[in-house]
Amino acid sequence: MKNPQHDWHNPNVANYQNTIRQKIIGYDLIYDMMTDILQSYPTIDNMLIVGAGGGQELSSLGKAFPFSHFTAVDTSKIMLQAARKHIEKLEHPPLHIEWYEEDLLSVVFDHQFEVASCHLVLHFIEELEQKKALLQKMADSLLDRGILFISSINADMSAVSFQHQLKYWRSSMLQNNLSEEHWLRFEQSFGSSTYPITLELLTDLLHDVGFSTVIPYFKSHMVDALLAIKEEVNK
Repeated sequence: MKNPQHDWHNPNVANYQNTIRQKIIGYDLIYDMMTDILQSYPTIDNMLIVGAGGGQELSSLGKAFPFSHFTAVDTSKIMLQAARKHIEKLEHPPLHIEWYEEDLLSVVFDHQFEVASCHLVLHFIEELEQKKALLQKMADSLLDRGILFISSINADMSAVSFQHQLKYWRSSMLQNNLSEEHWLRFEQSFGSSTYPITLELLTDLLHDVGFSTVIPYFKSHMVDALLAIKEEVNK
């Protein structure tokens, strides 16, 4: 799961939250819709947050489910520090959070989870087998009928339509007051630190690792957010 070309240990990554909303139009809806969907479940005791650095998932879920237990996993110490600072500003009871500054694949849990989230992480992993290993680990960490919320940049970089997608995304970012310099860095990241796969392939991988139902719930340019339900082993 490590990606040496995208350095989440560089102090500059603490600025991530300053520009992400300019890059992903409707960014907050990924999290707001997730919490809205989960409101239909009576109780949720344990949630796993993969790529918890920055704190957006913990903030959104913590407000909606302040008495749940959260397990927050991220390889970046700097991003986890940013998450802690973000959570400290919230006006609700202190959250019960267990922090892991580790690669998810190396963490051993003593229980399973009802809900897991992995937002805007998968496209930073280069190798397809590493992507699948992460999805498998999250599936294995969930109870039967557990729910995974996952979002990522999805695209076929070899398709003719890819250049059109970039053009339209650039227009949205610039209209959202992102600088041309930031856009160029983002565009140049494709193939060097951003490794998208198609939505169809992601859906197939989710089925392969044990999710019986996959439902899209958000889309903005190349960013898709999905809800995946783990198959019951003993029906």
